[in-house]
Amino acid sequence: MSAPHWPRSRWQDGGAQAFWLWFVFGDFAPDLRIDAQRYRTGTPPAGVEAVRYRNAALAQWPGYPLAGSLGAILAEDDPSLLDAARQAGECWLLRGSVPDPADLDGLRGLIGTIAALCDQGGVAVVDPQMLSLFGAAQWQQRYFARDAFQARDHVLILADADPDDATRMRVHTRGLRKFARPDLDIRNVPAALVNHAGELAQGFVEFQCDGGVIADGHVVELGDDGAQLVARLAPDMADADFNNRHLTLRWPDPAASAPRLG
Repeated sequence: MSAPHWPRSRWQDGGAQAFWLWFVFGDFAPDLRIDAQRYRTGTPPAGVEAVRYRNAALAQWPGYPLAGSLGAILAEDDPSLLDAARQAGECWLLRGSVPDPADLDGLRGLIGTIAALCDQGGVAVVDPQMLSLFGAAQWQQRYFARDAFQARDHVLILADADPDDATRMRVHTRGLRKFARPDLDIRNVPAALVNHAGELAQGFVEFQCDGGVIADGHVVELGDDGAQLVARLAPDMADADFNNRHLTLRWPDPAASAPRLG
């Protein structure tokens, strides 16, 4: 068996399922064919489907991504691209779950499939797990032009006011469900240390995308003064901030120093 193109060098089976979901809007030829070699793709992994819909029919679905709260978010990002997606005649839905994968070649193949769809009539790609909308050329450049995995391309890291204390910040992620891993929610962050919290989140994202497992109760040391962050697993998949399990970490009071990431 050949080595994977996109390995996960720290992989341990975390026991969860990776969930993949994209919508590709456009107008496609009736006899659309995908060159598997050119697009580094093949048959979707077991548990993943690629289904073609009329856009007007899909728009009646309660989870239609161009309407509702997600549609409002996408409108803020690129209203003209959102309108082009709404005007498209068709949509390909790529969706499914797979057991915690030991490598990311299945994800790589789906990226190739989406790239092929973008080259054959696709105008816009929606990634609901990242609350993101991409034009066809933007998708190609970000995901397909280089055959290399970058965690930051697949997971969104956000910083905003902590809902429990407007004087503090919250750093949180979306997208780690693609890797069968919990998202992150770092609360109570002093504004002066939000960049440090972002670096911590980025390190955790890369570790988990590479297959590492962060256990419930994992401790992060904050400098040399004994202050700590403790990761607590929140298993609620229905939390709209994540649509995934997540790890909550609360920055201690008083403000602690920057975390030691090494």
